[in-house]
Amino acid sequence: MPRLLVAEDDPLVARYLVRCLESGGYEAEIAEDGVRAVAMLARGGWDCVVTDYAMPRANGLEVIAAARRLDPTLPCVVVTGMHDMELAMNAMAEGAVGFIPKPFKPDHLLVVVRNALDRRRLALESTRLRLLGPMLEKFALILANTLEAKDLSTHLHCERLVEYADQVGDCLELGAEDRETLRLGACLHDIGKIGVPDVLLQSRGGLDEEEWVILRRHAEIGAEILEDIEGWTEVRRIVRHHHERFDGGGYPDRLRGMMIPLGARIVSVIDAFDVMTSGRPYSPPRPAEAAIEELLRQRGTQFDPDVVDAFLEVVERNPSGVQLLGRDTLRVRGLMR
Repeated sequence: MPRLLVAEDDPLVARYLVRCLESGGYEAEIAEDGVRAVAMLARGGWDCVVTDYAMPRANGLEVIAAARRLDPTLPCVVVTGMHDMELAMNAMAEGAVGFIPKPFKPDHLLVVVRNALDRRRLALESTRLRLLGPMLEKFALILANTLEAKDLSTHLHCERLVEYADQVGDCLELGAEDRETLRLGACLHDIGKIGVPDVLLQSRGGLDEEEWVILRRHAEIGAEILEDIEGWTEVRRIVRHHHERFDGGGYPDRLRGMMIPLGARIVSVIDAFDVMTSGRPYSPPRPAEAAIEELLRQRGTQFDPDVVDAFLEVVERNPSGVQLLGRDTLRVRGLMR
């Protein structure tokens, strides 16, 4: 449960803020003035700060400055009765990611806090990826820019794919370098959608042939985006070829069988599974059982049989805590040999 620090000197307002935040599933603790807030920040363990501006001993800008010194990724939201755009700009310049004038509606507060926490998750992920090596610094910037421009749900999809990819790579006994490449390819597989109009990505109905041509360009666009990153040849190949089919009927190059890079064959399977089980604007989510049945139906046609089998091993081990079917259940139902 995310932990939020509420810096507010008015007890009634402070309790109201806490009730609103707790109703949204957050844990909140009150600091009755700015100095107390700074002291509590030093204890660490906070995910977001919600602060008033005008408080005794230290104002909201000082609280934000202290938070940024202690943890540059810690998001701060200013809630104040002072309807002053200059104040808002000062708060943003100091590092605040949201500004809410009083009086406010609980839903407004929760939306701003949720967005602030999403930004923190992106910042922490970029930091984690940057630690993997110097070559990932460009990637972190690309990822951040892409996720700012598109729906954050795509980020969660990528996180799941990275985890699945790592587990499948382990199952196939890939080396450490190949597994790192696979994780990067899984994370960036749809980066080319930055060049696809949002109206196509969010369409709830069918696309015509011209629109499909535009949408399918994302694989090529993604590879082009990564073109200048040294040492990422295999990552680019995953991004370009993750929509190829094992039978040669995919895109963009209609590669067949083992001509498709192994990383792309892996991402093809795990991407299809996650899209089916999480749903998209044009398709409601399917149960895990139905998604696995589809993978098995397409085993050897759309998907590499060995990769499907490896993914089923991952399903059996259930690494993500997702409630998936075990191999014995699949055998009983005649879905596996």
